[in-house]
Amino acid sequence: MKKLGFLIVIVAILALAACAGTKTAASTAPVVEPPPPGTERLTLANAAMALYRFDLPEGQTWGNYTKLTVDYLVDDENITKHLRSGCVRLLGNYVEDVIKPGRLECIVNLGEDKLFAQSLIVNWNTNWAGMGAKPNEWFTVEYNISGSAAHAQFNRANVPAANATGPFFFALGLTSQDDGRRNAITQLVRNITLHHTSDPELNVISTGSGLEVPAFASYYPVFSSRVSNF
Repeated sequence: MKKLGFLIVIVAILALAACAGTKTAASTAPVVEPPPPGTERLTLANAAMALYRFDLPEGQTWGNYTKLTVDYLVDDENITKHLRSGCVRLLGNYVEDVIKPGRLECIVNLGEDKLFAQSLIVNWNTNWAGMGAKPNEWFTVEYNISGSAAHAQFNRANVPAANATGPFFFALGLTSQDDGRRNAITQLVRNITLHHTSDPELNVISTGSGLEVPAFASYYPVFSSRVSNF
């Protein structure tokens, strides 16, 4: 019995040592800072983009705004994936009757009536390096909202009139060439900003689609996901 008691003590000491070692290893692990408030995580495939709503301040109209900028962060794995057609794109402006809440997570169906090409207000032929993208670092993409950088089939009626007051809906994000979630590009996005011509205090930062579901402009089936406040 004495020998058994002695063995139990030894086992207990070894177990405590192992636990102590585990705690030490955990305490030296690098601390990952949480994303800034307002950041969303998008995973986009097959031309899909996340839908964002912009509401102008009282007294302002579309003609008072000149560009849209977005901050992105992509890790070293996702930055190796191919952008769809080698382009960075912005879709819109969508009017509210095109947006169909409640239909899965795809609110704007890009497969309807060639809506994809007709709403490509920005079709910038570039690559990761052309955007100034580096893995695990924030970078900013500037979008021309005048329609002068649009796809050849873009419907000019989608450019809001100078006196339009909105709301305005645009779909954005860095989407992959291929179908399927495995090929989708995962990214963080923040500071989705519509810039006023002269007064930065009148800039509009979108906080999402304004809808209750994770809204996209996408073909079916939807291979994309969208997470806020993660």
